[in-house]
Amino acid sequence: MSVIEINNLTFSYVDGDAVLRDISFSVSAGEVFVIAGLSGSGKTTLCRILCGVIPHAVKGVISGQITVMDIDPRDAGLPQTALRAGLVFQDADSQIICTTVEDELAFGLENLCRPPDEIRHRVDELLAEFGLEGMRHTNPSSLSGGQKKLLTIAAVLAPAPPILVLDEPMSGLDGDGRALVRAAIERQRSQSRAVIIVEHDMNLVTFADRWLLLKNGEATVCSAPPDLMHNS
Repeated sequence: MSVIEINNLTFSYVDGDAVLRDISFSVSAGEVFVIAGLSGSGKTTLCRILCGVIPHAVKGVISGQITVMDIDPRDAGLPQTALRAGLVFQDADSQIICTTVEDELAFGLENLCRPPDEIRHRVDELLAEFGLEGMRHTNPSSLSGGQKKLLTIAAVLAPAPPILVLDEPMSGLDGDGRALVRAAIERQRSQSRAVIIVEHDMNLVTFADRWLLLKNGEATVCSAPPDLMHNS
């Protein structure tokens, strides 16, 4: 089942040239889908459109068809879109806002006015799933880079969006941190959650199901990794 359908998407920032041109692709439930390309190719812009950040927080001109689950992010509000496609920033420190791991995981659910018992249960689930049980009361600033990234992923997943969008999740991590993040991504795939990874280093995401390669705002390749490596 497709959870994202993009057809003939073109986007330009206000008073700027087109950043994305005639992009078409789909993403299925349980698929790890990579958007790859060099810096400035439009990767982050594309994921911001999928999550509704564009055009609700950042303005621009969009044309084409965009369907994320049952909505068009242009018509739905940012909160509605976030419940369908959760976005994890490249820089974990810029996303973490609370002073304990537990509070960070509960923050989004509290803002959704979920019942306290439900919040406690969900926080316990996330602590266990992401191996953070012993860090419940830890200040996130003292976590390793990999642990911070896990925390931001877990916090975004607290309301259980069916789509997870990761902007360069391996950036700045050592081998151990990358292994933690990859394991977390593999778990989401096994739970039939679609995972979209924005990445410029294609060697870090060879475990993906399909890749979309952007170059100068245009989609040049969409295939399985072996085909992509052969055609590169």
